[in-house]
Amino acid sequence: MVPVVFEGAFGWLHPAGGSTGVVLCNPFGYDALCTHRGWRKLAERLAAAGMPVLRFDYPGTGDAEGMEDDPGRVEAWLASVAAAVKHLRAWTGVTRVALVGLRLGATLAALSAERMLGVSEPGVDSPGVDSLVLLAPPVTGRRYIRELRAHRQGWLSTSAGMGAAPIADDAGYVEAFGFGLHGEDIATLSAIDLMRDTRAPARRVLLLDSSGTNLAATLAAHYTQHGVQVEQGGFEESDRFMLEALYSEEPVDAFTRVSAWLAEDAQRAAADQSANLANLVDLAPVEPQPHLRLARHRATERPVRFGHCFGIHCEPDTPRPDAPAVLFINTGAAHHIGDGRIAVLLARRLAEQGVASLRMDVGGLGDAQPSAPEVTLDWLYSTALRDDAASGADWLVARGHARVAAFGVCGGAFVSLHVCALHPNVVAAYGVNLQKFTWDGAGRSPGEQRVVSSKTYLHAAFSADKWKRALRGQTDSNPLRIATVLAKRILRRAVFAFAHAIERKTGRPVAANEARTLLGDIDAKQVRLRLVYGEFDSGLEEARLQLGASFAALRAVANVRAMTLPRLDHALFTRESRNAVMDDVEGWLRAELMRESAHAAAGVSDGAALAAAGGAVSGAAA
Repeated sequence: MVPVVFEGAFGWLHPAGGSTGVVLCNPFGYDALCTHRGWRKLAERLAAAGMPVLRFDYPGTGDAEGMEDDPGRVEAWLASVAAAVKHLRAWTGVTRVALVGLRLGATLAALSAERMLGVSEPGVDSPGVDSLVLLAPPVTGRRYIRELRAHRQGWLSTSAGMGAAPIADDAGYVEAFGFGLHGEDIATLSAIDLMRDTRAPARRVLLLDSSGTNLAATLAAHYTQHGVQVEQGGFEESDRFMLEALYSEEPVDAFTRVSAWLAEDAQRAAADQSANLANLVDLAPVEPQPHLRLARHRATERPVRFGHCFGIHCEPDTPRPDAPAVLFINTGAAHHIGDGRIAVLLARRLAEQGVASLRMDVGGLGDAQPSAPEVTLDWLYSTALRDDAASGADWLVARGHARVAAFGVCGGAFVSLHVCALHPNVVAAYGVNLQKFTWDGAGRSPGEQRVVSSKTYLHAAFSADKWKRALRGQTDSNPLRIATVLAKRILRRAVFAFAHAIERKTGRPVAANEARTLLGDIDAKQVRLRLVYGEFDSGLEEARLQLGASFAALRAVANVRAMTLPRLDHALFTRESRNAVMDDVEGWLRAELMRESAHAAAGVSDGAALAAAGGAVSGAAA
């Protein structure tokens, strides 16, 4: 697969020699984050069947240019689909193009295909889309907006959403799991109705849906009435596909059917394969080093490969020579943009301050090659990912960045913690909601892989609504289970507290504490480590268990600080969370730069340098 940039969009071309090409139209937001691995597998499957494929990020999403709150996003997304078709034709010489869309991407694909009918292009006999695959399409935009609001409201009722601010239905913002629509785009999308806005978007349509409504069947009948060859079927695997990236499963049956359906027509319309292969050979000179110019952020981004890893290098126009480069590490199994697009937003915000960065996919994740056949918690917390992160630091060092600061959320915080202890050039690390200091296996607490903090359980214990739902059987958090979990945690906390008390009195540890040993090694290496938590996050409970209720153990490690940030949810799904973290990272980096500069210029002690920098990085805070 070959990275490409076109008209502000970033994407991947999967070359093949056939005369029918395919453009994949991403779902929106969290759906795209969840399905990225499976979506890539579909592209590889289609390319293996002889069809060149282009998958890409819409403007204001993924690695593309722009922000989600820029005006006119819906129109920009529709235009980008047409641009993708145009560039796929130019790069590969295909004579026919099919669109494959998932969820909102299916709606956009149908609308774009309808608009492209009759639009002439020089040298193109059939400018429109020949075949169209719609996977679980929202037939009306109004229904899709309601779904986003329902997802957000449902999340607020979970432990992960506790403390998050609700969004009113009349607000100029609709969000679900960190990704949102803004302003007039809400009205624009709400007004879309495929029954009214499309008639015959392609000669052939494959429609797979399992929504349980008759909307898909009605849409299929509507297209048939207008002369379209429609094939309809179920998409029962969608429930297992549209899950968090760690748990998302490729819908093998549906994708096999899509590939066979497209290949059947492609084989009938196959042209001279050798001519297309020649065109693909000419691909490299078209854009040998693709780059995305970000004028508003005063930076340029380039896709890079190192070993089996992949990354996006964000290079500021005017780099600060005293600034460390920031290495963004995958959050769990998600690809390099991060939940809520946090890695992209922060990278570009830092670029405006002259700070370079690399947001990377460690081996097997995202767009690294090859893709991991299976993703497990044990693998995400393995030394292999730490070593891959070290290779990202090596790449930055080779680019002239002698100092590197690692950044990660949840599992990414774990990898950041361990790479800063290992790599000589990683001088700082920022971890959000670190769950574990050392990994003792996914099976340590069966059934508790998604750990809920005790504070959350206690909050639920005094919630009348929670009790009503438990009594009606509408939640798995029954009172007996909560009491059992809390009892085990209280016992574990008492054991740790007793051990800490003996250690303070005797000066000798009762048992080895790997967390304290690790932090001691990091402190001795003079790494500036900052750990931030949400007040309801289970990682905070683990930190207090390992370090003491008030983080007393951090008094012995001057370079490490831990604290809570207000309204910080676990995965940074809210704007408030993302902004709080980005503000804190900026202030932390500025303080570090000031401290380093003051220390180097005046030769003063660490304490004096810290005072000059506002004392933002050392010590402990509860």
